[in-house]
Amino acid sequence: MLPKLLLIEDEDNLRENIAELLSINGYHVMSALDGQQGLAQAALEPPDLIICDILMPNQNGYEVLEIVRSTPALTNTPFIFLTAKSDRLDLRHGMNLGADDYLTKPVASVDLIKAIESRLRYKKQWIPPEKPSTSYLTTLKVYNDRGSMTLRAEECLYFFTKERRYYVIHPQRTYQLNKSLEDLTAQLDPQQFFRVNRKEIIHRKTIQHFAYWQDGKYCLFLQLGNQTREVILSKARYRVFINWLQS
Repeated sequence: MLPKLLLIEDEDNLRENIAELLSINGYHVMSALDGQQGLAQAALEPPDLIICDILMPNQNGYEVLEIVRSTPALTNTPFIFLTAKSDRLDLRHGMNLGADDYLTKPVASVDLIKAIESRLRYKKQWIPPEKPSTSYLTTLKVYNDRGSMTLRAEECLYFFTKERRYYVIHPQRTYQLNKSLEDLTAQLDPQQFFRVNRKEIIHRKTIQHFAYWQDGKYCLFLQLGNQTREVILSKARYRVFINWLQS
């Protein structure tokens, strides 16, 4: 499998030229034109290495690096700044944030390839520590007009509250349950379930895609069995959501 590189660069011609260079040298290249797109791309398909400009609209390179380093699934991803900024203070700031390398434009093709190869070799030598095992809720007692039953938690798609009652959407049908969303948030496997807001919890497998909506909010498009649903994610929860999605 080819190493996956994420290239974040707002200059179209430069982005296309670098992407072509990297592809010729045996890399699978994912491109993004700004930091916001880059982080969304990384959430859907975590890269083996990130090459990022600094001066970009929406989110600049420093902000991208801060989010990458605070994201469990990306925190050890090699990160190379490729930028026209060559001031020593800029270099020090980038390195203090956790950048692995800092190349100034225009950069020679051989220097870029060598930097990438060096960081990928170093990454292969790092072995992440094992995570301690934790017990989470595996079954749920639910009921409807036909009576009560037990569901496997991993099969539940979507939890929500309405008129002070709590419900779960299962591939079979919708059921009511006696656990609050606060209890569920604490007891469900956090790798599989995410608390979108005060009224909704979603399963990872229901997410089809997400897109920017308005005022810093995002819209999540869910597939719940035979039905679809749109859920609004606030600006304050976006970074937490990205971290969860990449974990």
